[in-house]
Amino acid sequence: MPRWGRAMRLRFLLFTFPVAVLLAASPSRADDSMPIAVDEEPPRPEDPVAVDAPAAVDVPAAVDAPVAVEAPVAVDAPAPTRAVDAPIAADPPTDWAVAHVGFSPRLGTFGGIATFAVAHARTDAFYGVASIAGVRNDARTHVGALQLALGRSAADRFYGGLQLGLTENRARRFVGLGQVGVAHNRARDILALGQVAAYDRADRFGGVAQVAGYNRTDRAFVGVTQVGVVNDDKGAFAGLLQIGGFNRASEKFTGGFQIGSVSSVGEKVFGDPGTAMPGDRFAGIAQIGILSSTHGDFYGAAQMGAMTFTSDDFAGLVQVGALGAGAGTFKGLAQIGGLVAISGKESYGLQLGAGAVALEEHRGLQIGAVTWAKNVDGAQLGAVNIARRVRGVQIGLVNHAESLRGVQIGLVNHAEEGGVSTWTGLLNIGFGGGDDVDENVMALAREARL
Repeated sequence: MPRWGRAMRLRFLLFTFPVAVLLAASPSRADDSMPIAVDEEPPRPEDPVAVDAPAAVDVPAAVDAPVAVEAPVAVDAPAPTRAVDAPIAADPPTDWAVAHVGFSPRLGTFGGIATFAVAHARTDAFYGVASIAGVRNDARTHVGALQLALGRSAADRFYGGLQLGLTENRARRFVGLGQVGVAHNRARDILALGQVAAYDRADRFGGVAQVAGYNRTDRAFVGVTQVGVVNDDKGAFAGLLQIGGFNRASEKFTGGFQIGSVSSVGEKVFGDPGTAMPGDRFAGIAQIGILSSTHGDFYGAAQMGAMTFTSDDFAGLVQVGALGAGAGTFKGLAQIGGLVAISGKESYGLQLGAGAVALEEHRGLQIGAVTWAKNVDGAQLGAVNIARRVRGVQIGLVNHAESLRGVQIGLVNHAEEGGVSTWTGLLNIGFGGGDDVDENVMALAREARL
């Protein structure tokens, strides 16, 4: 084997030394860049060939990231809510304030100057000067000078000044100056100066006046006056004046005057005698109308109209009807009817009309073209005078009596019993068939007939 020279040995070392260094450095480099091997399945032909990752690039130091929070689990969004299904706010009502302004506020107890709502004001208890709303103003208790709404003002209990509403004012109990509106006022019990609207209604009214196209009370009116096209009291009226187109007090009228086209007291305008409820009556100065009617008793100075009617007892001065006047029992100065003056039972006083009729007994004077009475104690003056029993005088063209105790003066006089003659001209004198008639007088009468 040839011997190496110095030059050969130097070339060998220069070649082998770098190779040895590279071989020694290769394992360290692999340990730093690759993970520890684990048992893995050998790659399958279809797996993609791994590509060397790009060399790492130095980046700025990372800032600590915020701790991740788990996102909420997604849920289905609710269906949109319609306005009509929207829930009512459950917040408790606001209590106490000096003044309050809102769109549609709901207040608890308000004590202060005023509240104003653009739309609808709702207040449990209001104590202040004025409560004003654009559409509706509702309160359980209102104590103040004014409750105002362009729509409706309503309170369970109102104490104070005015309740004003264009369409409606309503209160269960109202004590104050009054309810004033364009359309409708309604109160269960009201003590006030008045109600003024197109339609006024109260169960019980106490105060000065109801003024409306239609005034109505369901139980009683106690005040000064009702003025309206229609005044309808389902119970009793007590006041100075009821004046309108149609006036009615279904039970009682007590006071001054009832004046209208129709003035009526009682359940019916023309009620049968004896069918009125006990206590139904007119007690006042005068009942005046085209038709004046009392289904019950009349106590007053005058009942006047084109037609006047009292179903039961009339006790007063005069009953005057241009067409007719009628009463169950008339007790007064004069009953005057243009066509007929009639009493269903008894009449006392003057009965004057084209026909003067007493279906039972008349005590006084009957004057008419035709006068008729079952029994007359007084006088009949007319073209034709008819009575079953006469105790007095008949003066007319034709006089008839079944029993005569008095005088008949006329062209034709007829007395079936008691007269000097059954038929006479000019004069007939009768002495009647009563038990108190002297037999001698009757004998003289019989001889005179012969």
